[in-house]
Amino acid sequence: MSTIAAPSTLAAEAEAKRALALAAAGGRLVTTRPADVRWLLCGRGRPVDASSPSAGYTLVLEDGRARALYPDIEHPRVLAEERLDELGWELEPYAWHEGHGLEDTPSVLGELRLELAEAERERYRRAGAEVADALRETLFALHPALTEHEAGAALAANARRRGFSTPVVLVAAADRQRVHRHPLPTYGELGRHALLALTAEREGLYVSMTRLVSFGPPPAELARLARACAEVDAAYLAASRPGASLGEAFEKGASAYAAHGFSGEWRGHHQGGLTGYRGREVFAVPGEPTRIPASAALAWNPSIAGGAKSEDTILVSPAGVEVVTRTPELGELETAGHPRPAIVEL
Repeated sequence: MSTIAAPSTLAAEAEAKRALALAAAGGRLVTTRPADVRWLLCGRGRPVDASSPSAGYTLVLEDGRARALYPDIEHPRVLAEERLDELGWELEPYAWHEGHGLEDTPSVLGELRLELAEAERERYRRAGAEVADALRETLFALHPALTEHEAGAALAANARRRGFSTPVVLVAAADRQRVHRHPLPTYGELGRHALLALTAEREGLYVSMTRLVSFGPPPAELARLARACAEVDAAYLAASRPGASLGEAFEKGASAYAAHGFSGEWRGHHQGGLTGYRGREVFAVPGEPTRIPASAALAWNPSIAGGAKSEDTILVSPAGVEVVTRTPELGELETAGHPRPAIVEL
C-alpha cells in the first residue's frame, strides 16, 4: 500500500526543508547520512541496503540547485518509484563503478529533524496505527508452544506486509522475559507469558512499541511489576511537554521508579527519548539538555527487572500527548496519568 502524500504537498515540504538545511549548513550541504536523506526527501529515498551507514543517495545543496546523486544502476527504479524530481531534486545518476568523489559536509541537520511538520505528524499517525495493527495481529496468533523465532518472524512479516522495515524485533519467552531487557529471539518456546517489542520504519519514520502477553491470567508478580512500570511510563508521558529538557523528563521518570519501590531501576536499561528519523534521535539521560520541540515524537521504554516493560510512540504538541500506537481494545491500566498498556490475556 502507498502512504505517500500528494506530490504538491510533499514538494512544498521538501522546499521548506531545503531552505532550513541550507541556512543551517552555511550555504552548502552534502550528505549521505540516512536520517538526513530521508528527512530531506520527505520519506522517499528508500535504501537498498538498510544496514549501510550511507543512504545510497548523495544530496547536494549549493548554488541555488538541489541535486540527488545515486548509482546509475538504480536510475530506472528511482525514476519510476522514488520520483525525487517531483520534490524539486535534480536527478544525477553516476557510473556505479566510478563514484562521484564528493564528501559529506559536517552534520548539521540533527536538531532540524526533531521538529515535525504537520505532514510528518500525519505520516506518523498512519504509521503508528499500522504498527499497532501488525502487533495486534501477531498477538492473536500466538500460543505457548510457539518459539520466539516463530513469533518474531510473524511480527516482522505482519509489519512488512504493511510496508515497514523492521530494524528491531525482540521476543522473550517466560524464562528469558524475567532476565533480559533486549531479548533477541531464540528457539525457546514462549511458555506461560511473553514480551514482544518492535521498532519499525516506514517513510523514514521510526515507530516503537512493546506489549506483554499472558496465556491465561498472568503471574501475580509479573502483574505487580507491569503496573509499577506503567506508572513510570505515565510519568514520562506527563513530562513530555514542549520546552522541557530530556534531562528534566528523565528525572520525572527516575522519581516515579523510586516512588513505586524501584529506585535506580532505570540503570538497567535505556529509557528512550526523542524519536523520528532514527530509532532514537536523542536518548534521555541524566542532565540531557536537548529540549522537546513544540511538535515532536518520543518513545519512552521504562522496564523493571522480572519481565515488565512499557513502550509506545507518542506525538507531543502544546495541546498535549497523542499516543499513536495506542491499543485500548487490548486492555489498559489506569494510572496517575495517561492509561498505559495492560498485559494482554489470551
